[in-house]
Amino acid sequence: MLTIIDQGMISHRPGIGAYMPVITPLPDGTFIASQHAGEELGSPDNYIEVLRSQDGREWDNRGSIHTPDHDLDNWSYRAPKISTVPGGGMIMTSSRFEKKDRLFDPNTEDLARCEIGLHRSDDGGDTWSAPQIVPVPLDPERYTWNGAGSLLQLAPDRWMYPFETWKPEGYVGVPDQKAAALFSSDQGQSWGEYTVVADDLEGKTLWWDQMCSVLPDGRIYTLIWTHVYGTSSDLNNHWTLSDDQGRTWSDPRPTNLRGQVCTPIPLPDGRVAAIYNFRHEPQGIHVALTEDLETFDAENEVVVFDAGAEATLGDPESENFLAEHMQIAFGKPGGVLLDDGTIMTYFWCTVAGITHTRWVRLRAG
Repeated sequence: MLTIIDQGMISHRPGIGAYMPVITPLPDGTFIASQHAGEELGSPDNYIEVLRSQDGREWDNRGSIHTPDHDLDNWSYRAPKISTVPGGGMIMTSSRFEKKDRLFDPNTEDLARCEIGLHRSDDGGDTWSAPQIVPVPLDPERYTWNGAGSLLQLAPDRWMYPFETWKPEGYVGVPDQKAAALFSSDQGQSWGEYTVVADDLEGKTLWWDQMCSVLPDGRIYTLIWTHVYGTSSDLNNHWTLSDDQGRTWSDPRPTNLRGQVCTPIPLPDGRVAAIYNFRHEPQGIHVALTEDLETFDAENEVVVFDAGAEATLGDPESENFLAEHMQIAFGKPGGVLLDDGTIMTYFWCTVAGITHTRWVRLRAG
């Protein structure tokens, strides 16, 4: 049984939207969060900002991380995620997109070209380096890519950086979309090994927003938003498992969740909580538990956000699903298990016309 025990705002400002938050607990008991901000979810003015909290309840926005060498004139930064690293430092993953009038062209299905990177901080998150660009061993004329999920530090000599593919500007043809990952053996200094997590060779099924986690027994458990290409239809969320630190993956299998972005949060007793976007009426963000990685207790799930009449922001410019998706008014839920056994979840949403970020804390009984 899941119970909401507390909730509040991370960031709430009229006139500027906040999107895709991630809260990271720190060894000293405080918290750091990152998010991207701007006029819209995917607008050219998107940039990264960092926030701090002593207790996870009240948050202080420390502002933009960017310095001139981040080249904001040519890049829009999105979807940051902070992790602590051995030795007391921090790293932040992010995706930076070429600055265009729009992120996605609904007529050609082109996505603005993107680079995935690592920012580093050696002063506790007060300042951040320009991104170290992570090379992807795919043809840039055929593919573009962006980060998906969280960097996993599987061992001191094995880090995993998950990402997904799409088609870039200028490529004529359907996208070869897949969920994949890169690996580093030197704590992110270099990247080489590449593996595919999920792929439909016929191109009918899209594997979006792989959200990965490490189970108590060391296996990697990933939940994926599973979509039917060329339609507005989602399949149930699928899951896949790796028992060799990401080198190979099981064939994706369906869960009983009818979600989109769906983030697993492993619990010490072997259960997994999943927080996911529910885009059926009434729309919102839900959390459910599973004991077997596949069947979730949907009857006893908890609604942490009810979108009400503000599930979308206006009308899309076309009937293309991705164009429709750029009008969503809430999303990208995630969560982390805290030392006291409670679950800290986070997401972005829109209420009374203000797009902001929130946290909700739960207890799993």
